[in-house]
Amino acid sequence: MTTRVSCLAIWAALAGSAPGPHLEEVAKGVWAAGFSARFDSANCGWAVVGNETILIDLPRGIALDDFLPLVEKRAGRPARALALTRLEPGDAATIEDLVRRGIRTVWTSEPLRRELVAAAPGLAARVAAEPGGGGQGRPAGGRRGGGGLSSGAGVLFAGPAVVNGPRSQLAGSDSALWISSLRALTRLQARHVVPGFGSWGGAALVDRELRFLTELRRQVAYAIAQGRPRALVVGDIQIGADYQVWMPYDNPAQEDIDWVYRELTVPSAPFGGRPPEPADARPHALVLVGDAPHEPGHIEEGLRPVVEATGVVPHFTVDVRALAAENLARVRLLVILRDGWMRPRTGEKSEYVWMTPGQERAVVEFVERGGGFLNLHNAMGLYPADGPYLHLVGGRYIGHGPLERFRVEVVDPAHPITRGVTDFFSADEQHTPPYDATRVHLLLRNRSDDGQSAAAGWAYEPGRGRLCHLANGHTRESLLHPMYQRLMRNAVRWCLRLPEVE
Repeated sequence: MTTRVSCLAIWAALAGSAPGPHLEEVAKGVWAAGFSARFDSANCGWAVVGNETILIDLPRGIALDDFLPLVEKRAGRPARALALTRLEPGDAATIEDLVRRGIRTVWTSEPLRRELVAAAPGLAARVAAEPGGGGQGRPAGGRRGGGGLSSGAGVLFAGPAVVNGPRSQLAGSDSALWISSLRALTRLQARHVVPGFGSWGGAALVDRELRFLTELRRQVAYAIAQGRPRALVVGDIQIGADYQVWMPYDNPAQEDIDWVYRELTVPSAPFGGRPPEPADARPHALVLVGDAPHEPGHIEEGLRPVVEATGVVPHFTVDVRALAAENLARVRLLVILRDGWMRPRTGEKSEYVWMTPGQERAVVEFVERGGGFLNLHNAMGLYPADGPYLHLVGGRYIGHGPLERFRVEVVDPAHPITRGVTDFFSADEQHTPPYDATRVHLLLRNRSDDGQSAAAGWAYEPGRGRLCHLANGHTRESLLHPMYQRLMRNAVRWCLRLPEVE
C-alpha cells in the first residue's frame, strides 16, 4: 500500500454540496472518508473533539490543497492535530507538509512514533506517543493490526486492525499481536467502526475480523499439530462465508496461509520472535497443545484463562519441535495437552512417535532442576514406551471409555491442588491410567455410572521440581467446567510454588 499521485476525479463527488458514497458523517462531528480500490479501499477521517479538529490518518489520492479546505468546511475550523493508526512509505513527507500547514501535534503509538521520527527527525518535537490509547481523540495499539482511535462520539477508527472487505494481508504482520489488539478494541464498545480498509459499520466489524483471524490461525495450527508440511496445508484451509465480507475477494491467499504457518512453527515458535527477557520476573510457560483427535483452538480457549489468572505468561505452540532444552530454559512451567503420535496423513505409513530421546531428556532435566510440569489429559498417551518421559510422569495411558458423563471425585481435599474443589460431573473421556503409587500422590478419581473407576489426577515432586497430572480435558465442556478450571489454576500455582488463593 503506497501513496499515489493526486486523483481529483475520484474526490469530485465527495467534495460536492452533498456527501458522496465515500464521505459520511458517521456521528456528530465525526467524518469518515473512503478511497477506491487503487488505494486498497483505505479510509481516513476527522473528528471535532472539544475546540480541536483532529485528522485521523492520511488521505489517499487527493492533494492536501484539496483535502484540508474540505475538512475545514465540514468541521467549521482547521485541523490542528493528526492521529495516526498506521504509517506507509512516503507518509513522513506528507506529515511534514501537514506540520508546515498548521498541524501542531501528531498522536500515535510508541512503535509508530519511533518509525516516524527515524524517517523525519525534524518531527520529533511534534510527535507524541499515547501507549494506553482508547481515550478521546487518542490512538491505541501498535503498527500492524494494532491501530485504533476512539472519539468521544462512540466512533472507533480501527486502523489496520480491522479490514472489512479487502483481503486482510498477513505477510509481515504478527497475527497473534493482531488478535490481541482486536480483543482490546472490543473493550472500547464503540457504536460505529471505521476500519483501516473497506466498508465502515457497527461494532460487529471488530468481532468479525477477530473471528476471521482466530479461525485462520486455528485451522493452520490444527494442520501443524498433525505434522502436515506447509505444502499440503493450503488445500486444507476452508474459511466459511460467516468470516468474510466481499466474497471471494477477502479469501486468504496462499501467501497469508504460508505466513501463518511460519509464525506457528520453529524457529518462530514458541515465542514469536520475542523470548522472555531475563529481567522479566513473571513466570512464563511453554504450552504444547493439539493433535489429530484434539483440535488446538478449543484447548487454548480452556487453558489461556487458567494461566493468565495465575499471572503466568503463556507461550502456546502446536509445533512439537518447540519442545527443546533451549526453550525450556526460558520458562518455569511446561504444560502439555497432546499425545505422542503424529498423524500427518501424507501416506499410509506416515504415522510416528514424535518425541525424540533428546526431548525426553530435556523434559526430565527441566523438571528435576526445578521446573513445573502440568501434564494434562492424553499427555501420557502413545509416547516412547518405557522411556524417561513416561517414567517421569508416573503413569501410562492404556485407553479410555466412551465419551460420557461421569463423576470426578476428590480423593484428598486437603492438598493445595484440590483446595476448594468438590466432586463434580464432567462430559469427557474417562481415561484409565495405571500409576506408580509408590511415587505419586493420588488426588482425584473418576467414576462412571457403570462402576468403572480410575485415577484422575496425581502430583509429586521429582528432584527439585513439581509435576501434576490431570486426566480430564478432552471436550470444551470439560476444560471450561468451573471446578476443572479451579483444579488447573491450583495446579499451576502448586507447580510453580506460587501463593495459594482462596
